[in-house]
Amino acid sequence: MTADEPQSVARFREFLRIKTVPPVHDYAGCNAFLIRQAEEIGLEHQIVECVKGIPVVILKLAGTDPTAKSILLSSHIDVVPVFEERWTYPPFGATRVPTEDGDHKIYSRGTQDMKITCMHYLEALRILAASGKKFKRNVFAVFAPDEETGGYQGIGEFVKSKEFEELNAGFDVDEGMPAAGQTHSFFYAERSTIQFTITAVGSTGHGSQFLNDTAIEKIIPAVNELLAFRTSQKEKFAALNDNENIKSGEVTSINLTQFNGGKQINIIPATYSASFDVRVSPKDDFQKIRNMIIDIAKKNGLEIKFYSQNTEASAPTVIDKENIFISTFFNVCEKRNMNIVPIICPATSDARHVRSKGIPSFGVNPILNHPFLAHDHDEYIIESEYIKGIDFYVDLIPALANC
Repeated sequence: MTADEPQSVARFREFLRIKTVPPVHDYAGCNAFLIRQAEEIGLEHQIVECVKGIPVVILKLAGTDPTAKSILLSSHIDVVPVFEERWTYPPFGATRVPTEDGDHKIYSRGTQDMKITCMHYLEALRILAASGKKFKRNVFAVFAPDEETGGYQGIGEFVKSKEFEELNAGFDVDEGMPAAGQTHSFFYAERSTIQFTITAVGSTGHGSQFLNDTAIEKIIPAVNELLAFRTSQKEKFAALNDNENIKSGEVTSINLTQFNGGKQINIIPATYSASFDVRVSPKDDFQKIRNMIIDIAKKNGLEIKFYSQNTEASAPTVIDKENIFISTFFNVCEKRNMNIVPIICPATSDARHVRSKGIPSFGVNPILNHPFLAHDHDEYIIESEYIKGIDFYVDLIPALANC
């Protein structure tokens, strides 16, 4: 920590240096950090391990009415892998770099996705606990691993547990994404994932022959049909005129991510496979698109293997301002003069697991005027924006806890 470095920033940088990335997954170090923060702040804490090696850390700011529905502050502590050679600074060094305007940039994996949100919760709870004020509802900060690989073993299993049921949750605050401009957003829903591989098996032989029924002849029509669907969705997206990239969740995306076949240049391959990543918008019919994929594979004589566990669409949170938690959320945003719009998360988050239990969940991020660098090389956060974000949760948490 340097003389001009706020303690909240020093703690953030310490957290960023913990390598919660595969294959290292220093969950023990992460848990120790979180428990130490809880003890400094004065929060109750426990660790629940529904799946061996996948610990969920729960911190509790006790309310005066334990029977009242509680508030969840959900976040994930795992981050995605890095290509270290593509980074200007060490990706787990949390390097603090001065900027020309007197601010700083903090470079590290997790500065945007999503250790920043973990620390926003902790720093806000630190301020609120130090104030000595009491709130009606219990507030639980939940820190889980495994989100970046689907969350099925992390929050996905935790929401099925008696420990989760005992939290008596009424509303969940989860991760959002920083705004490129002046418009804040919150996630009320998300696209549902379909990931699959189609495989063609056909005749093989010397590359000089015109064989019938080859694998490539079988798979190309299917790939072309799927890419034609992609073109139609891309045209729909272009028509949205989405300058701030906040409407991408309204359209289903599909991308060919792997195409494999062939062992040697003079041998006609016996097999070809193509893998696709599909993100189905809740504005589209999930089952219709899944069935379309199955039908394309079937009519071309292809094998199909699904990887994602989704067999139905993720349920959205209904934006019902008669709901006390939702109306309180909007009241806080209004008092802070935030121009905030509801959007569909273009990817997936752990919030879908919470929503599956009928609990309303909004994913929010208070950062403005910032490039979106989640999963990118040289991921960073502007220090002043990180600090401003703490104030948002200092307002939001007590409002929800007392409503």
